[in-house]
Amino acid sequence: STARGRVENNIINNHIMSYDYHQYVQSIQRHRHKEHTSHIRGAVDRMTVATPPDLDSLQHSVEGFASLSKHCPMTPLLWMQYAHDTEMLMMGLYLAESSSNESNPELSKNQEKSQATKSALESSTGILEMALSEFPGCALLHLYYLENLAENFYQIQLINKMSDQIGIVGVRDLVNQSSQLDKISKAFEVAVKNVGAG
Repeated sequence: STARGRVENNIINNHIMSYDYHQYVQSIQRHRHKEHTSHIRGAVDRMTVATPPDLDSLQHSVEGFASLSKHCPMTPLLWMQYAHDTEMLMMGLYLAESSSNESNPELSKNQEKSQATKSALESSTGILEMALSEFPGCALLHLYYLENLAENFYQIQLINKMSDQIGIVGVRDLVNQSSQLDKISKAFEVAVKNVGAG
């Protein structure tokens, strides 16, 4: 009877999971639509001023994706949206923090922004790596992943350049620059192999 009870519980849990899947996705899409709408409206209202995203909506979206990924399978598109929203949330938190601190020199601010962009991209890249473990043959996922790696490499180069300008040698970032280049090369080889194999 114990085994039967476990089977019945599994059936009930699977039924609840399939029902919750649609609720999760609908809730996520509502928050994503709200953030997208508010960001566009803010950009129109303040044409030349960088407008921070709707952090509350992004936070709910990211939390929804995190819960969904733990309980239900996600499509490649949902994984990409999860990675994108995580990156935007990280950058939004930086913009909110930097806007309240006007004492830093402009060069220092640019360096901090590049570092924040790099950190945000690394969070996004980690999510895409989880997605690729589930969908190794998805060409679109590989392309998005490679774009993230390339952008991260660019930010590392910017950080090194700005460090040199203010007289700080970014030894750690020089190491990261080399390892990031190797990572891009290996990711491209894996993409060609997996996508080519279907």
